[in-house]
Amino acid sequence: MKILNSYLEELRHHLPAKNRDDIIAEIRSVLMDMIEERNPHPGSEPDEDLIKAVLLEYGPPRKVAQQYNSQQRLIGSHIFPVYLQVLKIVLVVVAALNVLGVIVAIVSGSAGDSGFFVTILETLGGMMSSLFTAFGIVTLSFILIERTTPQQWRVEIDEDWSPDDLAEVEDKKRIKITELAVEITLGIIFIVLINVYLDRIGIYYLGDAGWVSAPILNENVLRYIPWITAYTVLDIGLNLYLIRKGFWDMSASIGKILTNVFKIAVMFAIIVGPAIITIDPAAWEALSFDLSLTAQRLSGQMNTVLDVLLGLGIFGLVVDSIKRLVPFLFKKTPAGIKLSTD
Repeated sequence: MKILNSYLEELRHHLPAKNRDDIIAEIRSVLMDMIEERNPHPGSEPDEDLIKAVLLEYGPPRKVAQQYNSQQRLIGSHIFPVYLQVLKIVLVVVAALNVLGVIVAIVSGSAGDSGFFVTILETLGGMMSSLFTAFGIVTLSFILIERTTPQQWRVEIDEDWSPDDLAEVEDKKRIKITELAVEITLGIIFIVLINVYLDRIGIYYLGDAGWVSAPILNENVLRYIPWITAYTVLDIGLNLYLIRKGFWDMSASIGKILTNVFKIAVMFAIIVGPAIITIDPAAWEALSFDLSLTAQRLSGQMNTVLDVLLGLGIFGLVVDSIKRLVPFLFKKTPAGIKLSTD
C-alpha cells in the first residue's frame, strides 16, 4: 500500500488546509473500496499493478484536488490555500510592528503631549495603511508565482500522469511551497522597502505635529542597495524555479551556491566599508530611554552588532555552500537526486 500512501500524500499538498484530513480520509475509503472490488483474491494483499491501475483511473492528484478547491479568479485554486497562509503571516507581522511602535512611544514618554487616545488613533491609521500595502504586495507576489509557474498550479485536461511518477518524486528532495512562497513575498517586500522606503527605516516618535521618522541608515548604504537588490532578485528567481520544478536538482544547487558567493561578497564589503548606521541625536533624545548613552556611542555599537550579524550570516552561507558542494566533489550525483539537507 506504499504507493497508495504516496498518492494520498501528494494529493494532500494540493488540498485546502481547512478540510484536508477529512478529504483524505474520504478519498482513502473510496480508493480502498475500488481496490477491494477489483482484487481477484479477496482478503489478500492487492498487488502493486492493481493499485496503480486504480490510481490511474481515479486521476492525477492535482486534478482530483481541483474538485475540492473553490474557484478563485485572481489567485488560482491550487495556490490559494498557500496564499492565505502567507497572507496571515505577513499581516500579523505588520500589525505587531505597528503595535510595538506605539508601545515604544508610550513607554518612552514621547506620546505624552499628544495624548494616549490620539496616539492610538494615529497608530490605527498607520496600521491600516501598512496592512493594505502588505496585502497588495502579497497578492501581487502570488500572481507572479502563479503566472511564472503554470506547470505547478494548473492541471491540463489531457495531463500525462502515471502512478510511477510518485516513486520518482520520493527519490528527490521535495520543496516546501509555503516556505518558498513566504521567502518570495518577503523578498519582494524587502526590495520595495530598501529601494522606495529606505528613509522609513529608523527611529519613530511622536512630535508636536504627529509621528516623526528619523532614518538610521546614512548615505554610505546607497552604494550597496543595487547589489543587495540583485541577490534578492536572484533568490526570488531560484525560489520560483524550485516551485516550478518541485524539488532540488543539480541546477538549483549550483544556482544556490553562486548566489551564496554573491551574498558573501556583498556582506564582506559592508563589513570592511564605512559605517552605514548613524543615529540622529534629536531622535534619541526624544525617546528618552538613556541619555547617558549618546547617539554617537549608540551608532558605534549598532554598527558593531551589524558587523557581527553579517559575519554570522557569512559563516552560515559558507556552511550551506559547502553542504551543497560536497556531492559534486565526492560522489557522482545525477541530475534530480537530492542535493540538499534543508
